[in-house]
Parts: sequence; structure tokens; C-alpha cells
Amino acid sequence: MSSGRDTHAPGAPGARLGAALVLLAFGSGAADAFAFLLLGGIFTANMTGNLVLLGMFTRPDWLVTVAGAATALVVFAAAAFVAFRVSPTPVTGTAYPRRASGLLAVAGLVLQLGLLVAWATTGGHVGTAGSCGMIALSAAALGTQTVLAKRVSGASGVTTTFVTGTLTSLVEELAARRPGVRLVQLLVVLAVLAGAVAGTALVHAAPMVVPLLPLVTTGSALVVLTRDERRGPRARPA
Repeated sequence: MSSGRDTHAPGAPGARLGAALVLLAFGSGAADAFAFLLLGGIFTANMTGNLVLLGMFTRPDWLVTVAGAATALVVFAAAAFVAFRVSPTPVTGTAYPRRASGLLAVAGLVLQLGLLVAWATTGGHVGTAGSCGMIALSAAALGTQTVLAKRVSGASGVTTTFVTGTLTSLVEELAARRPGVRLVQLLVVLAVLAGAVAGTALVHAAPMVVPLLPLVTTGSALVVLTRDERRGPRARPA
């Protein structure tokens, strides 16, 4: 009898977890496109980018950039800290508990819903304070998502917000010609790009619905992560 958990090796996410990681990565790309294009040129998933922005002191309106980038960095780190503290540590050789991953996904979903409501309430017209508030909501959601991805991906180390590490691991495995999780890694990298393209397209076509993209993808990932797989195929009637 199946236990209802994935039985894949801890170093290689199964199809269900792989699909969830790709969905989360797509949402990250869309969230970054939204924040960068509509919230003052700030990233809410890519914290490395924010560190670089903080150092670009000749950039126009640099102090506004500092406010947004610092907000994103602090809130992202705080949300990730809390998520790490409240979620169980993965156990080598076993799948991550479905309930724990579901709770992390729900937390991210609630934060993204708050961002969507705030954006709709303002009609897209926000000042520096309003932008920082929305940046905080998005960064908190993505900090939580980052922990979710690290928890469920196990030893594979696939990430969905900062994908430089994922890309580096992919290239390393290709160079060493050793088996790994190449397909998931490649799809995660491409999903971030696809999410950014989709988010950018919506910024120009329908800016009020852009925050809906990461909300929908996180919701879809939640469904995938918590789907009941305990029931096998139906028995044929005699």
C-alpha cells in the first residue's frame, strides 16, 4: 500500500515535485517583472540584483531605490527565517511531509493575495511608501516560496527564486557527464524566463492583473504538492 508520499530518491525530485518547482519558478519570474517594471525597478525574488542596485549610487532616484531594495532584502530574509524556523527539516531518504509543504504554499498564497488586493485598491497609482508596502508583501511571499522549494527539492538543491545556483549545478552536471536532475533544472531556469516574459507582456496589456500570475502559479503548485495520490487505479469490475 502506498503511503501517499513521493517515493523518488531524495536527490531527484519526482514528476509531481518537479512540476511544482517549475510552477513556482514561473511565478518568481512574473513577480520580479511586476516589481521591477511597476514598483520602482526593484526585485522581490532576486536578492542578488537588489544588492547590486544598492551599490549603484549614481542611478537616478537612488535613495528611492535604496528604500525599495532594502525593504525587499530585509523582508525576504525575515520571511525565510520564519519559514525555516516553523517548517520541519527534511529527513534524508524520505519525502518531505505533504502537510508542511502545503502550509508553506498557503502562506505564500495569502501574501500574494494581499498584494493583489493592495494593487487593485490603489488602481496601480502608488507612491514610495505604497511601493515599499507592496514590495514587502511580494518579498515575504517569495522568501517563503524559497524555503518551500529548498525543503521539497531535497538534496537536488533546485531553487525557484535565485536560479544562478540551479544553472551552475546544471552546467556542472553536464560538464562532468554525471546523472542528476537536469530536466528539472533546465525547466526551472526556462520557467523563470517565461514568467518574466508573461509578466512583462501583462504589464503592457493589462497591468492591473499582473500580480494574479504568481498567485495562480502558487495556487497551482499548492494543488500539485497536496494532491492525494494514495488511491491507485480503479479495479476493473469482474
